[in-house]
Amino acid sequence: MTTDSLKILKLACRAVLILCACEAGALVLSPFLPPLAALAITRSTQIIGLLLLLWRTPGGLAFAGLSQKKGISGLKAGIVWSLGFALAAGITGFLLNLTGINPLSMAHSPVPPDNQWLFFLTGGLISPVAEEIFFRGILYSVLRRLGVAVAVVLSTLVFAFVHGPQGGLPVFQLVGGLVFALSFEVSKSLVTPMVIHVLGNLALFSMALIPSL
Repeated sequence: MTTDSLKILKLACRAVLILCACEAGALVLSPFLPPLAALAITRSTQIIGLLLLLWRTPGGLAFAGLSQKKGISGLKAGIVWSLGFALAAGITGFLLNLTGINPLSMAHSPVPPDNQWLFFLTGGLISPVAEEIFFRGILYSVLRRLGVAVAVVLSTLVFAFVHGPQGGLPVFQLVGGLVFALSFEVSKSLVTPMVIHVLGNLALFSMALIPSL
C-alpha cells in the first residue's frame, strides 16, 4: 500500500471514529435533552469534527469538494439538479397515481407537532449537511480512487443501508443516494448534493404539514 493510499485509509477510519464518538455522546446526552435537541447537537458536532479532520488532511477541504472556486457553481448546480429531480418525481408520481398508487403516501415523512422549527432545522438543514460531508465528501471521495462506478454504487448502498426502513426495499434512499453521488461527480462540488439534500428534505417535511396528505 502506498503512502498516499494509507493516508486516505486513515482519513476514512478517523471519519468513522468521529461519527461513532458523536453518536456515543448523543447516548450520554439523551436522558437530559429532548431527542431533537440531542440530535441537533450530535449532527452539528459531527460537522465540526469532520471539517476539522478534512482541514488537517492533505488537500484540505478541497479533497471533499469544498473549495471556494466551486462554491457558487455548486450552489447553482444544486438548484438546477433539484428542479430536475422535482420534475422527475412529479412525473413519476403522476404515473403512479394513474395506476391507483398514491405517491404522497410513499414519501410521507411525519413531522412532530411540537418543536417543528427544530425538526426542520435539524432534519432539513443540519443532518443533510453532516451526511453529505461524510457520505459524499469523504466516503465517495475515498472510493473514487477505485473508479466512478464503484464509488457511486458503494456510497449509495451504504447511504441506503444506514437510512433504509426496516423491511422492504429502500427505494427513496437508493434514488436519493444515487442522485447525490452523481451530482457530486458531475459538479465536483459538495455544495451541489448538499443543496439537493436540504431542499429535498424540506420539501418532504413541508408536504407532511398539508392536512390532506
